[in-house]
Amino acid sequence: MHLIEALCRLNAIDQEWDEKGRLYQAVRQRLADSSPLEAARQAQEARRTALSQKRGALRDGELELSTLQEKVRQAEEALYSGRITSSRELENLRRDCEHLKQRISQIEESLLDLMEAVEALERETSQGEAELAAFEAHWAAEREADTALYHELRARLQALQEERERLRSQIEARALVVYDALRRTKGGTPLAPVRDGICQACRVSVPSGKAQMIERGDETIVLCEGCGRILYRG
Repeated sequence: MHLIEALCRLNAIDQEWDEKGRLYQAVRQRLADSSPLEAARQAQEARRTALSQKRGALRDGELELSTLQEKVRQAEEALYSGRITSSRELENLRRDCEHLKQRISQIEESLLDLMEAVEALERETSQGEAELAAFEAHWAAEREADTALYHELRARLQALQEERERLRSQIEARALVVYDALRRTKGGTPLAPVRDGICQACRVSVPSGKAQMIERGDETIVLCEGCGRILYRG
């Protein structure tokens, strides 16, 4: 294989390696990061917990209300039964009833607020369950696609590495030194095509002598006098 042709082929392999290598790393990171799924599940678990707590508070309030209502019933029954003749006892009993009724009124207001809160949380939790199920399905589909892409990229990178090593073994060492140095300093594009006597990378005219060497396909590296890249007939 001609030197410049081999370098062009090597450059194509290296550029594909760079592109697929970046994608491979991105896919690996996505596969390793389950934080979005965990965050979605934790958010839904927080809604479930909040709903459970509000329901518990509602049950406790209803139980307290029922207990107080029974106390009022018993107190009123005693108050109007005629069994108590002491005016002081009757007054104390009336006061107890009033206090109990005030407390009942407070609890009833609190229960109304709790019922509204429970209804709102039930709606949020139900919606959250649907959204989480959809998110998990989407996540699983994306994870399956990423896993397939991961294996595909890994296989392609291995093939590229083998081809790269084979090709580099056929290129003389001095040419590889120049190629590798330019690849590092020229953003991964060590070669540039020449068309109509002009370097297509930096738009600098190529001297006629160099242009003739490029046109003949000499086994010699010709560098652009503008950008320093290896020139080839484009």
